[in-house]
Amino acid sequence: MPTQRSRLTKTEEQEYRTRLSWLEKMSIPIVPAGDPSPEPDRVTFEQTWDELARIYELPSGAVAVVVPAKMIVLKSGILITDVAMMTPWDDLLDLDDPEESSDYQGVIGSLYHSPPTLLKPYLERELPLDVRQVEGVIIAHGQSSIPSKYHDESPVTVELLLRDERREELSFDFRVRVDRSLKHEWERKQRERLERARWTKRTGLFGPDRRQPGDQKSVSPEKPSSSRKLAVSMTQPATRELRKPN
Repeated sequence: MPTQRSRLTKTEEQEYRTRLSWLEKMSIPIVPAGDPSPEPDRVTFEQTWDELARIYELPSGAVAVVVPAKMIVLKSGILITDVAMMTPWDDLLDLDDPEESSDYQGVIGSLYHSPPTLLKPYLERELPLDVRQVEGVIIAHGQSSIPSKYHDESPVTVELLLRDERREELSFDFRVRVDRSLKHEWERKQRERLERARWTKRTGLFGPDRRQPGDQKSVSPEKPSSSRKLAVSMTQPATRELRKPN
């Protein structure tokens, strides 16, 4: 805290001016007193669990940033009015509701605590913040893609951008690593589905006949002709006579 200097007496004032005149004659530059020290930050962030900080490329043509961090409010009264996250290629991401995304479970899958404590409710609220420390996760989404020059596991820096009720802008850097595992997993499943579809089609064309027995016309057994019946009836009496006892 800057201290306020007491007012000089006339004797002290005269002595002070004499010293200034002597310094000028000696060609010693006189540096005026600087401005008071700026007010310390009312809020700050510390990155935690660096190995879990990721920027994911998603199958839906979007990206998601996951940053475990601790928010420290040093002075009550700050109200965050705007918040966003910026990628190294200057795309802005929103701190939206990640639960509404179909990729949410994959994004938080590597975290130690599931479901995690989200810091979004503290960054987007209608009331000023009180002095506190909150450890959780910042998750941001946006329609973007990771440039091909950034390979998997490449370290990049993302920025958390804040604006408070005084219209002052704050920026906090976080180190994350590029991760395309979710997109690769989705592509693998798509290839498997296509392969199963092709195999089913080939079986239908060249495999055994799959028609049901009911699809074929039934053929009744051959009925004996009338002439055959007559022949049988003529031979039956003779047969009975041969079997009569003597």
